[in-house]
Amino acid sequence: IGHAGRRGSTRPRHRGLDLPLGASGWPLLSASPLPYTSVSPAPREMDRADMDRIRDAFVRAARAATDAGADVLGIHLGHGYLLASFLSPLTNVREDGYGGSLEGRARFPLEVVEAVRAAWPENRPLWGTVTVDDWKRGGLSPMEAIELCAMLRDRGCDVLEPVAGQTTPDSRPTFGRMFLAPYADRVRNEVGVATMTSGGITTTGQVNTLVAGGRADLCVMDP
Repeated sequence: IGHAGRRGSTRPRHRGLDLPLGASGWPLLSASPLPYTSVSPAPREMDRADMDRIRDAFVRAARAATDAGADVLGIHLGHGYLLASFLSPLTNVREDGYGGSLEGRARFPLEVVEAVRAAWPENRPLWGTVTVDDWKRGGLSPMEAIELCAMLRDRGCDVLEPVAGQTTPDSRPTFGRMFLAPYADRVRNEVGVATMTSGGITTTGQVNTLVAGGRADLCVMDP
């Protein structure tokens, strides 16, 4: 479950990545009033009432998933979407209690995670997809990423899926074979939480290597 934040109100991807709908679009919300691209509409900076409303919407989604019989629930805190926009210093320039230090930037996303965990059955896993590297200077630091993952673990995330990039459209990606696996490895072994990894995983041999080597617990293979 997730919220598109400043990356919302866009055309289908087959018609162009992050291209706005224009006159038919809807107003956007984000941590700060910074547009995603030079042609994107500027989002409105969220106030406390917005946070309450969106937190409650996440909870309703978790309850709907419970009623539908879902076995696992994921929260998206990555790739520049709403919750991720609070976490990165590139997209959160607030001067109130929801910006500044990592503790401030993580305050609202952690509140959402806690509320969802309380609404989701204890015996069903909760995972979080979280950006741990913005792939741009001035973004989330490695030490902050580890600290953030520990916060998510402590709030009830049973599995974390570390991802990278897309916080801003001008990030400098580093793709390659199993390119996200080093992040999953570090989070798994430094934070002490199960991890899922993807990105450039194309063979069962690679999956076996990652799992047997203790670098990840779950893998997603590219088609």
